[in-house]
Amino acid sequence: TEAAGSGLSFDSPAGRIVEAYARGPGKAAEILSFYADVLPQLGWVRISDAAFRREAETLRLDVESKNGVVVVHFTVAPE
Repeated sequence: TEAAGSGLSFDSPAGRIVEAYARGPGKAAEILSFYADVLPQLGWVRISDAAFRREAETLRLDVESKNGVVVVHFTVAPE
């Protein structure tokens, strides 16, 4: 579930910067596996377990698990 009010979107001359947070039940490894399968179908190339590149942008996933709740911080920024 998206964490309402936690997102940020900013356009700069160098490109856009977008941040969003989602939280819910699950396991960090399952979430990273899901995005590793899905994001390449959308044109993203995997550069590490939690980072992807498409054109001139990088998408990073920071996944934290605490007390049975997983929080994912998504960041899209220019390279």
